[in-house]
Amino acid sequence: MPLPLIFVLLVFSLCHCSKLNSQHFNSERSFTIDYGNHVFMKDGAPFQYISGSVHYSRIPKIYWHDRLYKMKASGLDAIQIYVPWNFHQPEEDIFDFTGDRNLTEFISLASSLDLLVIARVGPYICAEWDFGGLPAWLLRVNPLMKIRSSDPEYMKYVRQWFNVLLPSIKPLLYENVGPIIMVQLENEYGSYINCDQKYMTELYDLGRSLLGENILIFTTDGADLQLLKCGSSDKRYLATIDFGPTTIPVPKAFEPLEMFRANQPWVNSEYYVGWLDVWNGIHNRVDPIRAATALNHLISYSERVNVNIYMFHGGTNFGFWNGGARPRSSITSYDYDAPISESGDITWKYMVFRELLFKRKGIKPPQLPQNTTKKAYGKVKMMLKSHLLTNKGPVTHANFPVHMERLRQYNGYMIYSVPLTIDKPEKLFLDFFRISDIAHIFTGDKSGRYTYYGSLEYKDKVFKMDNIHDVQNLTIIAENAGHVNYGFEMIYDKKGIIGPVFLNSKVLDVWEMIPIKDPFSLDYVYQK
Repeated sequence: MPLPLIFVLLVFSLCHCSKLNSQHFNSERSFTIDYGNHVFMKDGAPFQYISGSVHYSRIPKIYWHDRLYKMKASGLDAIQIYVPWNFHQPEEDIFDFTGDRNLTEFISLASSLDLLVIARVGPYICAEWDFGGLPAWLLRVNPLMKIRSSDPEYMKYVRQWFNVLLPSIKPLLYENVGPIIMVQLENEYGSYINCDQKYMTELYDLGRSLLGENILIFTTDGADLQLLKCGSSDKRYLATIDFGPTTIPVPKAFEPLEMFRANQPWVNSEYYVGWLDVWNGIHNRVDPIRAATALNHLISYSERVNVNIYMFHGGTNFGFWNGGARPRSSITSYDYDAPISESGDITWKYMVFRELLFKRKGIKPPQLPQNTTKKAYGKVKMMLKSHLLTNKGPVTHANFPVHMERLRQYNGYMIYSVPLTIDKPEKLFLDFFRISDIAHIFTGDKSGRYTYYGSLEYKDKVFKMDNIHDVQNLTIIAENAGHVNYGFEMIYDKKGIIGPVFLNSKVLDVWEMIPIKDPFSLDYVYQK
C-alpha cells in the first residue's frame, strides 16, 4: 500500500533536519587560530589555555585516574602528552596498545574529566626517554640509518608507525567530539644536527593526510631564531617555543617567535617548573613561588599567551626506559620536582599553582584531592638467587663482538665471553675500540667461579689487570645505560662492545654473546 505523500515528505524533512543538526553540532566544535587577534578560538570564542605535561608511559594504569583527577583539580585546562614510538612498537611487526600502553583509553579518561589534550606524537619526542622514543630496532635494521631525516629507509618505518598511530587517535580529535585540540610532530628539531627541511615537510604532509584538514599541527623549539628557522621552516606548522621562569618583559620572551612567525598565538610548550635528574647528580629543584610568579607574569599579559607546565606530574622511568646522555644518563625517577610528586602526592608547588589558576578563573576550587595511602613494609630479607653470569640463555658465536641491537637486545645487559687460558700470574692490558655504555670485567676459572676486576665507562679505552692466573675465560657484562635521547650523539648509538678488543696487543677473535632480555626470568644455576 503506497504511503501518503505528506508522510513521506515529513519523514524526509525529519531525517534532513537531523542530518543538518548533526553537522551543525560538529561544526560548533572547532579549535582554530584568529590571526587577526593572534589568539586561539575554541568553538568560535577566544581561548587561552594553561596545560600540564603528564606521561602515561611513566605511570601504572591503576594510577591514571588519580593523577588526571589531581591535574583537573589544580585548575588546568588541558594535559600535554608524549607518545613514545618504542613503547608501542617493540619490533618491526609488533604493535602493543594494551594495559599500561592503552593510549586511547588514557586520552578518553582525560576527556571524561573535562581535560583537553595536546598530543606530541613524534616520531622523535626526546622526553629523557630511551632513544628519544625511537625504537632501537632501527639500529639493527641498519646501524647507519639516518634517523630524524628524509632518508627513505627511515621514513618507511615512520610511515608504518604513523599509519597505525594516527588513525587510532583521529576519532579523539576535538572536531570529532574528542579532547585532542593540537598535535605536535617531531620535537626541538632546530637543535638537531640534520636541519633537513624536506623531512619536516614530509612529516607535515603525512600527519595532515592521516588526521584531516582541521587539526592544528605544531612544532616546538628553543627560544632562538636560528633554532626556529631549522625546526619549523614549513610555514604550515604553528611554531611554539619553550623556556623556563623569567622576569623579562613578555614580548621580549616571545621576541624570537614573533620575529620568525608573526601574528600567531604565543605558546610556551615547555615551561620548566623543575628539571631532570642524572646519575651522580643532585635532585634539581625550582622554587614554587618563583615558578608561579613568572607563570602569572606570562598569562596575565594577554590571552595571546598560552603555557604548558613541564612537568605537572613526572612519574617513573620503569625498567630500562630512561634516556641516555653524555656523560650521565637520566635516573629511574622522573619526579622532575613537579607539582604532583613521583608517587602521586600533592606538593606545596601544587598548592601554589592551584591557588593561582583558580584565582584567575574567578571560581572556587573543588575539594582538595587526597594523597594515596602509604604503608611501611618493615624489614625485607634479601635472598641471594645467583649471578647474571650463571645465565644459561641462548648463545651467539662470532669472531668479533656484536653490538646488542643486532641480537635484538635493546636495553639492559649482554654477556660477552672469550676463552682465555692463563695458569701462571700475569699482567694483562685490555684495549677497547669503544664501550657503550659500561663494561664490567670478570674472569672465570675451571670451577665456574668468577672474579670481578672493575668497570669501564664509554670514555675509557684501556683496562689493566694485575696478577691474573688460573683463568679459563674473560667475561664482560656490557650495560646499556640508555640510548642517547638528545643531540647528535643519537646517531649510530649502538650499545655493547663496539669493534675489536685487544689483549696485550693481540686481537681476541672467538666470542660468545648471551643477551639478557629479562634478568628476573633467566634460567639460573645457583652458586653459593
